[in-house]
Amino acid sequence: MPAKSYGRNERVAAAIRREAAQLLQQEIKDPRLTGATVTEVEVSGDLRNARIFVSFLRDDEEFRARALEGLKSITGFMRAQLASRLKLRYIPELTLCLDTLVSDSMHLDALIQKGLNRE
Repeated sequence: MPAKSYGRNERVAAAIRREAAQLLQQEIKDPRLTGATVTEVEVSGDLRNARIFVSFLRDDEEFRARALEGLKSITGFMRAQLASRLKLRYIPELTLCLDTLVSDSMHLDALIQKGLNRE
């Protein structure tokens, strides 16, 4: 019989996503992270590692580089805050990543529109 699809990993990922989003919106004042949105959290099977994907509406390379620096600088603070907020025996090691899905899809949409307007 297959395991339930909504197991412990998914519950931990959802809790981390909720708390990380709140931290980014309300407590982290780094100007490099203005407009940050947590889009997804992936937790490893052993709950030792978590990848937090963060997206921004801006898309230029300079902004991405500064945002990535900002994300790296808050990793320890975010893990400490998650440790105090979540009732987990072990808080996963965090990796904060830029999620470019939104900006990539906006770019593709613009290319499609450009192609449609040519005809």
